[in-house]
Amino acid sequence: MVIRVSLSIPHNLLAQGIESYLQRQAAIELVSPAASSPGLPDPAADTQHVVMLIGLDSLQATPLDALRDRHARHPEQPLVVLADFRQPAELLSTLDAGALACVSTTSQLDDVLQAIRSASQGHRYLCQQLATLMLQGARRQHLESRERHGLGHREEEVLRLIADGYSSKEIARQLAIAPSTVDVHRRNIMRKIGLHKVADLTRFAIRHQMISL
Repeated sequence: MVIRVSLSIPHNLLAQGIESYLQRQAAIELVSPAASSPGLPDPAADTQHVVMLIGLDSLQATPLDALRDRHARHPEQPLVVLADFRQPAELLSTLDAGALACVSTTSQLDDVLQAIRSASQGHRYLCQQLATLMLQGARRQHLESRERHGLGHREEEVLRLIADGYSSKEIARQLAIAPSTVDVHRRNIMRKIGLHKVADLTRFAIRHQMISL
C-alpha cells in the first residue's frame, strides 16, 4: 500500500534530505504542497489519507498552538512531528497537541519512515531516543516522588502490597520476612506519609505511580 505524505519542514537542508530519502521509497508518494514554513498548510488531497510530516523549529507555545489548531481542523489526519526534543515535557506537550508520532531531529531517516508507516495505520510511534527520554523522565519523577515522601525501598514494596489488598501475613510470605517486620514497616509508612487507613494508603500509592489501576 502506498502511503501519501505531505511535508512541512522549515529547515531547507533537513527538508531536502528527508524529501530526497522519501522519494526513493517505493511505498511513499509525496503530495503537494511540500511547504517550508511552519504554518501547516492544507494539502490538496484528502487529509484522512495523507500523513503530514511537520518539522517544528521550537516547542514553545506558538508552534504548538499551530499544531493544535491543525489537529482541531483535521482530527482525522495523522500528524508526525520532527523536532529537537530535549525534555519529556516537550514531548508530552507535542503529543497532547495532536501528534500521533514523534521523531528527534538527531534520529536516523529510517526512524522518520517508521514513524510515517505507524501513523498511517493509526498507531503511535516514538523513535528510540524519545522512548528513552520518556523512560528517563518517568524514572526521575519516581525518584523525586520517593524523595518527597521519604519511603525506603522495602517500605515501598510493603505499601504496594498493602494497596493491592494483601494482609500482613501474606506480605510477609511474599517478601520472605517476619509478620512483625511487616507491622514495623506498616507503622513507619503511616508515620512518614501521615495516613492510617488502607483506602488512603491505596490512593497514595496510585497517585505516586507505585501501582496501577
